[in-house]
Amino acid sequence: MDNHNLPVEDIIHRTDSRPFSIHYTEVETDEASALYLHCHPEAELFYLISGEIIFTIENRSFCLKSGEGIFIPPNLIHSAIKSGSPKAPCCFHAIVFSREMLEMQLPPYCHSYFAPLDLNIMECICPICKSIEECRTLLALLPRLFEAYRKEMSSYELRLTGLLLECWQELYNICFSRMTPASIHSGPTEELQKSLDYIKTHFSDSLTLPELAQKSGLSESYFSHSFRNLTGFSPIAYVNRLRIIKSCEYLTKTNKKITEIASLCGYNNISYFNRIFYKMMERTPSEYRKGDL
Repeated sequence: MDNHNLPVEDIIHRTDSRPFSIHYTEVETDEASALYLHCHPEAELFYLISGEIIFTIENRSFCLKSGEGIFIPPNLIHSAIKSGSPKAPCCFHAIVFSREMLEMQLPPYCHSYFAPLDLNIMECICPICKSIEECRTLLALLPRLFEAYRKEMSSYELRLTGLLLECWQELYNICFSRMTPASIHSGPTEELQKSLDYIKTHFSDSLTLPELAQKSGLSESYFSHSFRNLTGFSPIAYVNRLRIIKSCEYLTKTNKKITEIASLCGYNNISYFNRIFYKMMERTPSEYRKGDL
């Protein structure tokens, strides 16, 4: 893969001890792709400084203009392409951060502000547009958030955490608080939670629909219907998706061989792994690794 065709990305302030990273990207004038297809286990706040883009998250697309942004929940596949004139300049900031980093700063009774991300995270996608009156406070916060980009982290880190909490409050006000109260507070049923927990710890095993239904104590048909309503995916699609997302983590955060990563993620056939990975991520595992590093 020709790395010269990739957007130029500068990443700073990422250490093993800090659960966040700040990105600044300038997209080449002759490059159509602004952000290649990828995913990560952290949440992300994206702010478009100049240009116009079409931002795609899973199967949803959003048109963003200069001075607008979007919140991307964890573990969602996303990308962006330039819109308008291909020669127009395009640059953006993004902060990728651990939700737990914020939640641990607060007392337990504040968990409800974060609980929506435990469920159907597609509902938590939040475009931050100038045309939406309620977004104005958040749009004013985002440039301040990225002032840290060219500063020493030690002179800004506590303020950055405070600004992220302010941003989260605004996200809650304009998006999370409008989700169905039952969805926010009740969570998955006890039966479905058993299967979700089992998938999380055994995703690399050879899982079948009958096995997952049995773990939940539900019939296969009722389990499948309830699982899709909760997650937006069939049980087997959910397992495959989790495996690929985990493989993306290994590809970007370790030097493990691709065959080893495939095995760790439940794929004993490397050809099948490559095929599933390409279908979901639109590039091979090796291309994905080169692009992110």
